Amino acid sequence: MKRQYQFLLLFILFQLNLLAQTKISGIVRDKDTKEPLHGASIFAPQTTNGGATDEKGLFSFTLIEGQTQVLISYVGYESVIVPASSFTATDRANVIYLSPTVNNLKEVVIKKISAKQRKKYMEIFNREFIGLGKIAEKTKILNPEVLQFDMNKENTLLIVTADAPILMINEKTGYFISYELAYFESRALKEEHNQKLTTFFGYPFFKDIVAEKKLDTKEVTKSRLKCYKGSTMHFIRSLYNGVMENEGFSVTKFTRELNPDYPSQDSIIKMMDNFRRTGKIPQIPLKHKVTYDKEYQKVHQLVFEREGKKYFYFTDFLSVIFRRAKEENKYTEYYHRAESEFQTSQLKLMEDTPIEIYADGTYAEVDHLGSFGYMGWKKMGEILPFDYQPEQEFSN
Repeated sequence: MKRQYQFLLLFILFQLNLLAQTKISGIVRDKDTKEPLHGASIFAPQTTNGGATDEKGLFSFTLIEGQTQVLISYVGYESVIVPASSFTATDRANVIYLSPTVNNLKEVVIKKISAKQRKKYMEIFNREFIGLGKIAEKTKILNPEVLQFDMNKENTLLIVTADAPILMINEKTGYFISYELAYFESRALKEEHNQKLTTFFGYPFFKDIVAEKKLDTKEVTKSRLKCYKGSTMHFIRSLYNGVMENEGFSVTKFTRELNPDYPSQDSIIKMMDNFRRTGKIPQIPLKHKVTYDKEYQKVHQLVFEREGKKYFYFTDFLSVIFRRAKEENKYTEYYHRAESEFQTSQLKLMEDTPIEIYADGTYAEVDHLGSFGYMGWKKMGEILPFDYQPEQEFSN
């Protein structure tokens, strides 16, 4: 009888595993010639799950739960995002057509920049896209020549585009990354002491290179875990699973309002002129008044469920403290902050509407959630694929 129960349990687990997976297959062709494209890249964005088409343009692989779309790209062609639900045909091949890239010289104006300017813009891009952390700085861009830079006349807005996927490698985390850049903008905020507001979006594909490069698995595991702990992905997963406090997060709501006692720009200029003449340091109050709630937020105050889906919603701002790791010294030095015992971040919904969250740590409408502080400091050099599971690292 005991053996029968064991068999039944294994059967149920096997069935659940089947439900969590979706096998997709098809063929990629040139839209004009209808010829198959050999070596086209196809993958679930921000995962290690994907591959390439064979000599007949065919592909086949399995999506796991939460992977609802794939990106298909080929050099010289327009990339496309395809919902997994599109691969429904079973009696014939699912055909994906790619259109050749057309460079319309009447619409595209490439500004010439000097080598000095390009070096400066590359430094900004590395800082705002790759990041400055100890692990992030190990990331190398292998094909910087694909990047195009455009700075406005006021030198306050840098726009970066790429005419091919950005190829990166980080042996610290053990990943090779191919990144399809959709957009990148970095704007200087003079009213915030020349800090930058950087937004970028794209479709990365991760390839594990630990075995290929014969990397130290213990060191790679340690680096990946450091990137994960306290990250946005870690936080969203803890919300989805209802274990936010158990995972080490403390969350408080706060409001941020303009201080009515903050002097005008003219008054500040007069104060500084007076300081130069007399040496008397002006007492300028903080520009914004911040008021924190007295109590920590609970998961049920931040997450609600509707029709089997989970949503994250809050008003004003959230202060998110991760109590199981300190902030890097480089972070505190860069922002001239006092050293903190914990990682401190701030979140804000850019639109007053709930965002759907998923078990793997992703969320819908990625541009609707703004992350600042320590979470915002973490860039692509420390981002992990969404199929990363710390408990499964090199367990095989």
